[in-house]
Amino acid sequence: MNPAAAGIEGYAHMSRRESSRKLLQASLDWKGGVCSEVKMRSHTIVLDSSRDEGGDDRGPTPTEMFLASLGSCIMINISRIGQKMKLGLKDVHMEITGIKEHNEHPSSFVTLNVDISVKADTQDPEKLERLVRLAEENCTVSNTLRNAVKPCVRLQSM
Repeated sequence: MNPAAAGIEGYAHMSRRESSRKLLQASLDWKGGVCSEVKMRSHTIVLDSSRDEGGDDRGPTPTEMFLASLGSCIMINISRIGQKMKLGLKDVHMEITGIKEHNEHPSSFVTLNVDISVKADTQDPEKLERLVRLAEENCTVSNTLRNAVKPCVRLQSM
């Protein structure tokens, strides 16, 4: 079933009912130091570390991109679901913060916070809370974190 045809109620539980798989890919090349160039579809970005972490600060860090990926995934869903709910979205702002544990190796985030402000034709707090809840529940990045998918890392010959 098409999410648009399902209406907002259908959209909220479709991911649990219908299953399909799509292969997504990113290709990385080392650019010296701790810098890498990442290609996804027709897009190229540079990831690096800050100077105080041994990089040249030529781009965002992988952990900053991780936060941006979480936020943009939720933002896409806010836009889609907000349209379906006919909320008349005017502006959405999001601040994503994470505390990264540095005193142990390997490091990881110990907290992730997503603070969302929504300006819409409706200011009904119940509708806006529902919007944010559905946006997070339907976010692939949030669901991957919640399901704790373990990466399979393998060495390949060049």
